[in-house]
Amino acid sequence: MQHGLFDAESPSGPDKPAAPSRRKAPPPALELIPYGKYQGQPLSLLLVHAEYALWLMGARHAHLRRHHPQLLQWLHKHFGPPASTPEQNRLQNRFLQPDFCLRLLLRVNPDLPAQLAATVAQDNIVRGWQARLPARIAERYQDYGLAAPLAEGQEPPESHRRHKARVLQALERELPRLLVECPGTPLDAVPAVPADGAPVERWWEPVLQLDEALFEVDGAHVQFTARAQCRVRVDDAAPGEGALVDFEFHDEVRIELRAQLGDDYPSVLRTMRAKRCNVLLIGQFEADGACWEELVEIYARRGIRVALLDEVLVTAVPTSVRKLKVPALEPAALLEAAREALEAFDAEWLQRGRGLQPRLGL
Repeated sequence: MQHGLFDAESPSGPDKPAAPSRRKAPPPALELIPYGKYQGQPLSLLLVHAEYALWLMGARHAHLRRHHPQLLQWLHKHFGPPASTPEQNRLQNRFLQPDFCLRLLLRVNPDLPAQLAATVAQDNIVRGWQARLPARIAERYQDYGLAAPLAEGQEPPESHRRHKARVLQALERELPRLLVECPGTPLDAVPAVPADGAPVERWWEPVLQLDEALFEVDGAHVQFTARAQCRVRVDDAAPGEGALVDFEFHDEVRIELRAQLGDDYPSVLRTMRAKRCNVLLIGQFEADGACWEELVEIYARRGIRVALLDEVLVTAVPTSVRKLKVPALEPAALLEAAREALEAFDAEWLQRGRGLQPRLGL
């Protein structure tokens, strides 16, 4: 029997069974956790316990690589591979400088300087004073009544005018008791209105207090906390009465660092949500699937603020975030506000009180 040139040679002698294939079957898809305290449970459980998953990927990386490569591959897919490039390390080391932390904080909180400056502005304190006046005036009218109801169009008696004058004097006596409290400063309670003589120049410093940056905290590359607090109140205020001005700022910044970010931004977003990070700092961004504005909006909808390194480096640090002058208020503006509030309250009180019966004992 002749064979074609490209025909395989047939084995001589009796037919022999074909040799079994040496190709291994692909391993079954991983469905259960093969290692650790959640062994035997569904892989999706690690998405809920992200802190443990991140610890497992870091502290047991070598063991997983040798004995559980599928689990390590799954962790990398959902949480990203550990970043340890020189560029990443240099980006992280910038947070050793407190000034860099401050610049990043201001970059992701652009309205903060204006809010701080407005806190101790005289107009803001006067508005707070105006908001509290009706309650303070009402307190001094609650045990007061006319000796006899007024008729339509009848002028209030002299005794009523004297009562109004006493209420205004009481409000005037409160002005030197307006206190500015700035926790963390050497002066916790500063008089807002000088009782006698020229006002003393006082400062709120430091305005912003930043904790030292910590590294690799529960999955975040960097974490630090910033806070500021200022309160203007009346000394010995009534229980439950709010402050004239009450400003408090608190931001725990948990940062994900990426020296380079491209079209892998969706997986980075998933990683950040699992780690509870709220700020993404990027060295360079270049992607075909999204422009910068779209990236910022996508992350913002998940409560994550995004900043570029170059933008952080040129962010200005206004004086108002380091040191603010505490104003000694001019009594004239506060007294004028008290007079206006007293006149408005008194007119309404008389309107309501025309038909009231005289108080007992008057």
